[in-house]
Amino acid sequence: MRWGSQFVFGTVESIKLCSWGFHHAMKDTRWTSFDLIFFDCDSTLSTIEGIDELARLKGKEWRVGVLTEKAMNGDLDLAEVYGKRLQAIRPTRGQLKAIEERYWETLVPDAQAVIDALRFLGKQIFIISGGLAEPVRGFGKRLGVSPEQIRAVELEYNELSGDWWRYYEPQTQHDQTYLDYNEGPLTVSSGKPRIINELAGDKRGRRLMVGDGASDLATRSVVDLFVGFGGVVAREKVRDQSEVFVQSKSLAPILPLAAGPSGYARVIGTPHQAVFGLGITLALNGGMIVKSDDLRQTFEKAFIPDVP
Repeated sequence: MRWGSQFVFGTVESIKLCSWGFHHAMKDTRWTSFDLIFFDCDSTLSTIEGIDELARLKGKEWRVGVLTEKAMNGDLDLAEVYGKRLQAIRPTRGQLKAIEERYWETLVPDAQAVIDALRFLGKQIFIISGGLAEPVRGFGKRLGVSPEQIRAVELEYNELSGDWWRYYEPQTQHDQTYLDYNEGPLTVSSGKPRIINELAGDKRGRRLMVGDGASDLATRSVVDLFVGFGGVVAREKVRDQSEVFVQSKSLAPILPLAAGPSGYARVIGTPHQAVFGLGITLALNGGMIVKSDDLRQTFEKAFIPDVP
């Protein structure tokens, strides 16, 4: 979908036009920004599925990958595959640390810049993942997200494996193998809404969720806007049922959606202006699908100064 003619932010000329347009048209826009921004992790902030990477380390990539794909597409409930995948892999703590590194090496384009800009604008950022807690938490912390605002699945380890009598030594902890996982909302396909409500608590503000899978789509009932992300994997069910679907490989279109034109006005002249401008350009030139005509027209009016 292309919204009218191309409008490219980032050049000197466009920056001048944007600055003029926003200061003169902001009072007419009805685009409302969001305050609590929730992200999935795998295939949203990183281009990998952590559990599949663990399987690859164990030589079981195909078997586990099929289960992951069925769960993410909504063909199987996550509860049906979660334990099966971990039993097939039986990861060690050391291997989970390797997955944290892989997350960091496979950042979705502009993910760090988007989070930095959202933090600059005072947004509260959360990560909610059906992935494994240790690598997700470590990855999120590197991105600048507080560990208290990250939720993923906790594992239990066999502390009697290997040289258990040296339990206090780092290498022994590194070699501890998977024993069990803590069942909960993030190990079933319908559980993320509960986690959003818990994290949001009594925090005031509008909620936006970004994710690629069926379990993310389930959050629509508890957020003000759900944004499907197809930059890594475009899942048909998510694309068809999302109010907004980002199809660019970059996460940058999340910025204008989350912060609106008033957010752009605040980043003009800062290091965050470039990624915000890129997000607007992508959103207006085919990088984003908006299902509702009213919502699409409101976005256009907010970010193209000459739209009536």
